[in-house]
Amino acid sequence: MLFLVVLSGAIIGTAIGVNPIWVIGVLAIASFAPRPIGALTVSLVDLARPTGNNPGSGGGMKSQIILIPDESIDWPNTPSRSADGLTLTNIALKSGKYMKRFYMTSDVIEPGMKKLKGTNQDCGGWEVSLKGFHPGWGDAVMSWIALNGYSFKGLVMIQNGADGKKYVLGENGNLVYCDDINAKWGASVEKDKGLDFTFIGKQSNTYATYSGVLKFDPTSASW
Repeated sequence: MLFLVVLSGAIIGTAIGVNPIWVIGVLAIASFAPRPIGALTVSLVDLARPTGNNPGSGGGMKSQIILIPDESIDWPNTPSRSADGLTLTNIALKSGKYMKRFYMTSDVIEPGMKKLKGTNQDCGGWEVSLKGFHPGWGDAVMSWIALNGYSFKGLVMIQNGADGKKYVLGENGNLVYCDDINAKWGASVEKDKGLDFTFIGKQSNTYATYSGVLKFDPTSASW
C-alpha cells in the first residue's frame, strides 16, 4: 500500500506540476486514516441459541390484538427505539385518545415478517403482517368495517401468551394498514362464520417490542 501511495503521488505530482511530496502526503492521509465502514457503526454481536427445550415453537398467541390509529399517536413525544434497536418504552397518545382492542380467535392468529430485498445491498426493509379470524357478523364488527375497513392506518400490537411480550408492527412514516377482509358464512355449524382480516405494512426495521403501559378507554364495553 505504501509503495502504491508513493508511486501514485510521484506520478500525479509530476503530471500536474506540484511537488510530489505534498501529493504523497495527501494520499497517505486518505489511505490510512480510520473511517467508518458503510452506515452501520454498531458492533456485530454474538448470537447464541435461545434457551429452553423448544425455542422455535409457534402458537401461544393471545387473542388480544391492539390497534393504535395514526391520528391518535403523539409522534413528537413518542421515543425512538432503545439502544438495543428493538424496545419501545412508550407510545404517547394525544389527549382523549386510546389504544383499541380487536378480538381475533386465538388459534388462528398468524404474525409474519420477512426481509425485503432492495435494488442493492445498502437498501431494503421488512414486510410485516398479521392475519386472523374474527368470529361472527355482529353489528360491532360490521360497523368497524364500514368506518375503518379502508381507512385504518397506524400501529398493530400483538401479545405472545407464552412469554407475555408485546410486539409492535409499523413505525412512524411506515404504517400498517388493513390490506384484506374476507367474509364467510359456513354452510353448517362446524364451519366458519366470520371474517378474516389481514393487516400489512413495509417498514425500515423489524418488529419492535413494547415495554410501556397499555392505555385503554376505561368506559369502553368492547371487551
